[in-house]
Amino acid sequence: MLYGYAGKILYVNLTNEKITTKPTPVSLVRNYIGGKGVASKLLYDYVKPGIDPLSPDNKLIFATGPATGTALPNKGYIVTFKSPLTGIYASCSSGGSFGAEFKRAGYDVLIVDGKSEKPVYIWIRDQEVHIKNASHLWGKDTFETNEMIKSELGDSEVKVARIGPAGENLVKIASIMNDYSRSAARCGPGAVMGSKNLKAIAVRGTGNVNVAKPDQLIDFVKEYHDLIKSIPSTGVRYPRWGTFPGVKERNFWGTLPTMYWRKGIFGTSSTLNNPEAIRTKIVYKDKACEGCPVYCAKLSVLDGGKYAGTIVEGPDYETIFALGSLCGNEDIEAIAKANEVCDRVGIDTISAGNIVAFAMDCYDRGIINSNDTYGMELRWGDGDATVKLLEKIAKREGIGNVLAEGVKEAAKIIGDGAEAYAVHVKGLELAGIDPRGVKGMALSFAVADRGGCHNVANIYKEESSGKLDRLAAQGKAVHLKALQEQLAVADSMIYCRFFRDTYSWATLAEAISLLTGIDYTEDDVKMVGERIVTVTRAFNVREGIRRIDDTLPERFFREPLQEGPSKGLVLNKDEFQKMLDEYYEISGWDENGIPTEAKLLKLGLSDISEDIKTLMEKGEKTCTK
Repeated sequence: MLYGYAGKILYVNLTNEKITTKPTPVSLVRNYIGGKGVASKLLYDYVKPGIDPLSPDNKLIFATGPATGTALPNKGYIVTFKSPLTGIYASCSSGGSFGAEFKRAGYDVLIVDGKSEKPVYIWIRDQEVHIKNASHLWGKDTFETNEMIKSELGDSEVKVARIGPAGENLVKIASIMNDYSRSAARCGPGAVMGSKNLKAIAVRGTGNVNVAKPDQLIDFVKEYHDLIKSIPSTGVRYPRWGTFPGVKERNFWGTLPTMYWRKGIFGTSSTLNNPEAIRTKIVYKDKACEGCPVYCAKLSVLDGGKYAGTIVEGPDYETIFALGSLCGNEDIEAIAKANEVCDRVGIDTISAGNIVAFAMDCYDRGIINSNDTYGMELRWGDGDATVKLLEKIAKREGIGNVLAEGVKEAAKIIGDGAEAYAVHVKGLELAGIDPRGVKGMALSFAVADRGGCHNVANIYKEESSGKLDRLAAQGKAVHLKALQEQLAVADSMIYCRFFRDTYSWATLAEAISLLTGIDYTEDDVKMVGERIVTVTRAFNVREGIRRIDDTLPERFFREPLQEGPSKGLVLNKDEFQKMLDEYYEISGWDENGIPTEAKLLKLGLSDISEDIKTLMEKGEKTCTK
């Protein structure tokens, strides 16, 4: 018996409507744990290089981890796929209850393949799995879809992961929503789901999750909860304000991306810079993922004003930055409304805010005008224009059809110098910290497996807290690599990364062992983390990613920040390349960013070693970016 796991992988082929299950291989979970690790290896094995991300050949792989559905604070699930936005590896996670419900239904992983002839949804009730007609749901937003499916199935406890109009319209930043307002959002998983004519996945699970050492796990969780309460981040900050304080912290260092990456400071006298004022003004109640004692999520309700009736779980810091400071908007109610629109139509708030701000920047610079925007005026700080543009992106109407491709491709289409201002890494719009003021994050953004992502290795916490010199480059690669691998393990357990201040390698090893009964040492889990990072890199190498792609927008090397404590800072190319050299060397990658044969064999990846050897011998570059 596999403790900590449901023990089965569910395969659904939408083309031929074939539904099968197979036992979860012990070797797979032993080497990759679960979650991101397992899903990434399966993606590597099942997705051939060079495929069109919106073709039936792409896979959506939903995976839980050993922590999912247990008393340990956990994130829920991970979904991996080849991104339609970037053309490379992608994974994103979501909280709430969907992951635990799926695991209680008896499955560790769901692999969705093919494409249905008509809109459908997958209905999973324990061992019964059906593909049901969803034609009546096509065109409905995510909130409507959630309620309609629950009503149709006659069970309010059903958990539904679904897409909105953006996913149906193959918007490259489309998200998958679950519970009320939780999302797996980055890199366009909703577009992949829409390309398969898959509107939703509904789950009802009535089983249990069996762990190897339940009594010892209970003791571990009790001690862990005490530790959570004793640490400022998880004991005070997240329960009271969630991630709202991020605005004030970035302002303090001058790294809050503002007016599309022109400045590093914004709204210091506004509500945005005061987490308690945000809470007082919009928060209705605190919410938590299943089994979590922290209640970091904030349900916001607007009772009055022009956006009265808005109900949204959020906005969190990343949404406030993207739809707020980046767009020059300091109205928290307008930001909350824009957040609700994103959740309703099903798009990633980080990419959406970047895209709106990019359009405003182009408008401000005269690259586009009202003729291009079909009469819309895209002025900094205009919350109404933001909401209207988000809706047009979701529907692919007017200028929204161009912007729905993401910043990288939209800039190419717009032309007239727009590409020089487009901020992305490998096609993914950047998250909310300006790397010109935190050198470790410059490297982190550059080498992250899915592009401009802050979560793969959020070293900015150490840099902003003073544990590391934020302006120093030397030694950052060592810290980054260790953090990247530790977070890969946490994401494979589906262990919430908000608790990273509370776990060490020893903690992770102990937790996995108690859950699974497999005795992991610290060295074991470190090797698992390195193996996962290497597999995702190998996927990208197979798609054509090389050193030349591991960089940041050119404007960060030539355009200084205009205002704030980081005023005048730019990245130095020579310094950046030295960081990259160090990172490659300690990772066991060659000078072009390709894992060496020796490193692959050391990690037990002989199959990938052979793939890369064959690729290099053929001199192929199969990238479809």
